[in-house]
Amino acid sequence: MSGPQQKPNLNSQNQGFSSLILLIVIMVACGQMAQTIFVPALPDIANSFSVNPGQLQAIMACYLLSYGLLQFVYGPASDRLGRKPVLIFGLSLFVVGAVIASVATSYHALIAATLLQGAGTASAGALCRSIPRDHYFGEPLVKFNSFVSMAVVFSPLIAPFAGSLMTHYFGWQSVYELLAVFGLCVVLLIIFKFNESLPAIKRKPEPVLQSYRFVLANKKFKSYLICLVATFAGIAAFEAVAGVFYGHVLKLSPFWVSCYFVAPIPGYLAGAYYAGRLKDNTKGMYHSVALLGAGALFLLIPGFSSLVIGWSLLVGSVLFFTGAGILFPVLTSAALEPFPTHAGVAGALLGGLQNFGAGLAALSMSLVPMHGQLSVGVLCAMMVILVILALNAAKSGVDLDKTDVAAI
Repeated sequence: MSGPQQKPNLNSQNQGFSSLILLIVIMVACGQMAQTIFVPALPDIANSFSVNPGQLQAIMACYLLSYGLLQFVYGPASDRLGRKPVLIFGLSLFVVGAVIASVATSYHALIAATLLQGAGTASAGALCRSIPRDHYFGEPLVKFNSFVSMAVVFSPLIAPFAGSLMTHYFGWQSVYELLAVFGLCVVLLIIFKFNESLPAIKRKPEPVLQSYRFVLANKKFKSYLICLVATFAGIAAFEAVAGVFYGHVLKLSPFWVSCYFVAPIPGYLAGAYYAGRLKDNTKGMYHSVALLGAGALFLLIPGFSSLVIGWSLLVGSVLFFTGAGILFPVLTSAALEPFPTHAGVAGALLGGLQNFGAGLAALSMSLVPMHGQLSVGVLCAMMVILVILALNAAKSGVDLDKTDVAAI
């Protein structure tokens, strides 16, 4: 597309801006809620199945693994079939998984249902990045992603409180019943309110592996991808152990577990808001890395004495999440922008590898013996170092020949 032809597209970008944000936030909320809503119910689930509370970290790990892996399927499929049918299929699968979890009679059945839920919400996880790229680019895309980042944090903010209330009054199974009802409502919303964002004329029939090779050939995309995967892995590692630290080690009530668990979310919100107002992304990256590093140190230092300190977990997580709030919208937009005709594949790589890496991080937390905060502190510190190295590598420049130049 030539320069003069870009102007109408830019002028039309404000149309449906708010309604599209709302639709994507509700769509993604299924996956966000499923990651955290069960945290206050962990003690009851452990008692119900007679398992160690530490083993239940595998619930989040398995969810994130399937959530990450299946995005590699949904992304290319949406580039060929369109976004809407892929979303309807995936979110319907999530509803089925939630129903099975609500009637699970064994720990292994619950794990299997969790895998199914992750496999379903992976559709929303991949396409929440691709759909905005179908509509926007440049500064509007960064703003859109920052608004989505700010709005999406409210679902994990509300979810643990909802899980606490449902568990207290109706038992842990009701947590999954609530997810099933919410998921069904979202499926109906997609069917009746979502307008296909990728018309047939723009769909890519090329082989899947060729599409992935094309996107991964871009050096900056790979560097930004590493940054996003490392940061999300740090967040997932903390979330995987936070419920155990607050509930099992510090002996807090389910209500206070919920309060401490969601306390870092306002930090993420502030970071995303700051990202949306940035004029100099480089300056924002410096601030992001500084916050991520400071958060990792607060988590790490008490671990050298095998301690678990509530205020240290709180401060460390708030700082880390604030840094992540800056990094995610800026780097997600920068990574997707070169690929208007490969947005499904690029979004699948971003979402899939982020969540697969996060699942591995959560799984490692369930397998490594706990010695205070040391394990989560070490992992977060390693992720910050990886972010720094990847950002330095990104400075080498953009492979303009490896982008969808013809479509820009």
